[in-house]
Amino acid sequence: MNEYSSVNRFRYYSRLIYSIFVMVIIIALLFVVFSNPDAAFYSTKAKDYSDMWTYSSGSIVDFNNLSSDAHFSIHKRTDADIIKNNSLCFYSKNIYFTVYLGDEIIYDFHPKSPDFFGKAYGVYPHSVSLPVLGENENIYIEIDNIYDGTPGYMKYVSLDDASRFMVTRLQDSSYEFVFSLLVFVFGLVLVSIGFIGKYFGDKRFEIVSMGTFAMVTAIWIMSETQILPILTGSPVAVHFMDYISLDLLPLPGLIFIAFIIGSRKSVLIPIASILTLAKLIFSFISTSVGYKDYHQLLWLSHINLSIIAIMIIYFIIYGIKKKKIRKNLTIILIVALSLLIVSGVADIFRYALRPDTYTSISYFKHTLFLFILLCGVYEFISISEMSRRGQYAEIMEKMAYQDGLTGMLNRQAFNQEIEKIKSGNNRYTLIMMDMNYLKTVNDRFGHNNGDLYIKSMSEFITESFGRSGKCFRIGGDEFFIMMDISSGNADFAESMTGLQKRIALFNKEHEDMIPMSVAYGCSEYDPSKDDIEEKIKHADQKMYTMKSDMKSEMEI
Repeated sequence: MNEYSSVNRFRYYSRLIYSIFVMVIIIALLFVVFSNPDAAFYSTKAKDYSDMWTYSSGSIVDFNNLSSDAHFSIHKRTDADIIKNNSLCFYSKNIYFTVYLGDEIIYDFHPKSPDFFGKAYGVYPHSVSLPVLGENENIYIEIDNIYDGTPGYMKYVSLDDASRFMVTRLQDSSYEFVFSLLVFVFGLVLVSIGFIGKYFGDKRFEIVSMGTFAMVTAIWIMSETQILPILTGSPVAVHFMDYISLDLLPLPGLIFIAFIIGSRKSVLIPIASILTLAKLIFSFISTSVGYKDYHQLLWLSHINLSIIAIMIIYFIIYGIKKKKIRKNLTIILIVALSLLIVSGVADIFRYALRPDTYTSISYFKHTLFLFILLCGVYEFISISEMSRRGQYAEIMEKMAYQDGLTGMLNRQAFNQEIEKIKSGNNRYTLIMMDMNYLKTVNDRFGHNNGDLYIKSMSEFITESFGRSGKCFRIGGDEFFIMMDISSGNADFAESMTGLQKRIALFNKEHEDMIPMSVAYGCSEYDPSKDDIEEKIKHADQKMYTMKSDMKSEMEI
């Protein structure tokens, strides 16, 4: 037994080591790929092109403090020798604009989206191809601030190769996008396990809420990267998804914590749900009618996030105080939640003070990844443990209702099924079967051959009647069948014929032994008028009558 356990343990750790080895190789490959971003480009650098732009009034443009007028224009005299084959590249936020070269429109950015998407599109990169110039001309940019009195901005105005500029922008957030994609798949797996997994009971809601939290987090972080807007070509739609996912983000996290401490019926969950739904509805209506859009109502999202964060803290403190959280999970939650709160507050204050710092690292996003990783590992360990226990319980239950010799349902399963059909409305044909001469087989050829007869008969009965009935071994050589068809049905006759053919084939293959035979009796049970015990007794009497007739015809 110890040797067998050692072998299993060795196999387990071998597979674990192989899996870790493959994972390390994949991470190393990703690191190599992402650590060589410039391998496909020449070493020439982008040229700063932000100087000497002027407003129509003649004043110099400061791109760090762009005009707050609803509509204005800026222009610059081009230099054909400097431009060469480069494109005009820059980021923009909260502005729509049209680029002219002389009197010709060469680029226009006025996204056409449904009103409920709002106007904001986040930070979006632009690469404006400039025609080959024979002489110097003026570049004009007509700009519309999306929000009255609030300036948008243009950043990193430069001359660069269009492909390199866009690829560089994709590289800036590629690791966040890849990690978000992995987290989304991770959450989807958890949700799937929660819905279709066995043995979980109410634990499935905890698993599903954790998976949902991971998926919403992944969508939110993914929508804030440069990759998704560029790939889809729909920055406004992606930013709309950004706002909605931010509003939805805290709710599944709250539900997850509530299920962990066993407070799923807490009044705080419906309160948080109502607050979130009210915020979504108000933002949707307000944006659709043109009053205030999601960007202008971001402070409400922060308030909603803060309120639910306070609820989560309350749940955790309550769970620790009442000792409803496992010790190892308590440490995970305290560490991860502390980091989330500190990083979240830091990011909110940083955004309020410097909203233009869009290239800065978001600490909150990174701690969200950490929180999901830690809680996700805990959930998978829990899932593994519950599956192991569930499989053990299933095996024990199967053993309790399964005959050890034949694998058929046993007497205990038979008694349980009788109680079940008593309370039902279905009609059944009840068949009692008993093997002939089994004692003689045991006496002459030994109990091993007697067991062969019993196991063979159980296989023949199951193969013949199993498709339309339940088969039981209720004694040494006694079998019972419950069929939901009448004895006059063609399937019944076919099953009986099939059983006799199998018995005949067995006897042909074992000519030197006592012929196998079986006596049976059947009765039909109607729950609306019959007593099932009487019907079983009636089938038993018919079986003994047949058994007596068979013995008088053939003496062994």
